[in-house]
Amino acid sequence: MPNRNKKRRQHYVWRHYLEAWTTDGTLWCRMAANVFPATPVNVASQRDFYRLREMSERDLAVVRALLIEPLNSPVREIAEGWVPHFTRLFEIKAELNRADMLKDAAEAELDEAINDLEEDLHARLESKALPLLRGLRAKDDRLLRDDEDMTYCWFVAAQYFRTPGMLANVGLALQDAPFNAEASFGLIRTIMSTNVGYALWARRSTLRVTFLDAVGDGCLITGDQPIVNTRATGGDPSVPPQTLELYYPLTPSLGVLFDFDADARSTTERAIEDDTIASYNQMIVEHSHRQIYGSNRISVERM
Repeated sequence: MPNRNKKRRQHYVWRHYLEAWTTDGTLWCRMAANVFPATPVNVASQRDFYRLREMSERDLAVVRALLIEPLNSPVREIAEGWVPHFTRLFEIKAELNRADMLKDAAEAELDEAINDLEEDLHARLESKALPLLRGLRAKDDRLLRDDEDMTYCWFVAAQYFRTPGMLANVGLALQDAPFNAEASFGLIRTIMSTNVGYALWARRSTLRVTFLDAVGDGCLITGDQPIVNTRATGGDPSVPPQTLELYYPLTPSLGVLFDFDADARSTTERAIEDDTIASYNQMIVEHSHRQIYGSNRISVERM
């Protein structure tokens, strides 16, 4: 009997985040030339997107060489700590199979865990980040300066790395590496999210936050790559940018910039009118993978 508890529709953009673009539960989506009304549950998702893929020993060796071994403590220990999460279930399955103990119930339970592990990880992170999103929408960025907890910076980094567009870009950047990048990407994006999250947290004392108030007639849109690096716009996606300024649309009328390379800590507000709104919307379009979302039809049709 097939397992009916598995989370087959897996979202790579937080549904709660997308609700800010809805009216009566509906937002507008553009995919290629098609523009249509949709609900957050029906967009930004892919069947089994986060399902773990079994890595070979070579795959794991390459990931360690590229992403773990060059790190310093304590980030290296954090990165290495993710490895069992992405390998142990397959080891258990092989051990049970060798002992002829992989019966239907055990196999179904393991398959559900393999399918849901990373999806559940993102769900737990989203739950913890609810106060951050509420705060940012109220123009309060204090949680990003938390001296005890890097969860909120990790959340920001995870929204940047968890998407199909980032999968394509990382695959392009690593296309010459001798390993299966697609099978390894669950581990890769998790390591990269916590690495960057830690780096952002470590630089919180120089974080410059700029809230962008859309005061023109236009509305801010978002997309299936909801956080973009403004310093990477127009560049070669296979070449990692050397600096980082993250743009994150929060609602149709409010966006935020995170500059973690500023000279000093500051929080400011800036009103943006139609030309600037269009420029930020164009960044979202350029970095999107397949879909963009808006609060009305015109906002996604005109891009």
